[in-house]
Amino acid sequence: MNLILAMGKELQHLPAIIEQYEEDLAEAEQNLSIKGKTLQAANLEQASWMSFYDQKRVELSTLLKYMEREVERVRGKLWQQYTEKMSRDLNTRDKENYINNEPAYLTKQEQYLMVSEIHGKFASIVEAYKARGYALNNIVKLRTSAIENEIL
Repeated sequence: MNLILAMGKELQHLPAIIEQYEEDLAEAEQNLSIKGKTLQAANLEQASWMSFYDQKRVELSTLLKYMEREVERVRGKLWQQYTEKMSRDLNTRDKENYINNEPAYLTKQEQYLMVSEIHGKFASIVEAYKARGYALNNIVKLRTSAIENEIL
């Protein structure tokens, strides 16, 4: 399901969505570890886990862009309000200060930051899986070269 649609018009489902992603993150360290696994098992699961976490990262990238647009939308509405509906003219700096303290803007900014944080965590896990892939490749090469040096 598309995350943007799943959040609802007023983003009321965003906390539940973030909670689900947090649950997926909780299992990441265990899935990432190669300790106690055979080389074959670690290599077999490498692609599927990396794909899983990368897919989540892509979903969050889209959500992050959407949230960025939402922050700008609220900011634009507030700018318009302070420009057109104020009894006196405000300079640009005053408008910026008023907008930066508006509850609607602060709420959207907070939601954006929550999505940004979880996106960063998933991006980090994807990078860790890339490093894990290199490590597994090096282990395989070392074991293969050790076998080639055996005397029969």
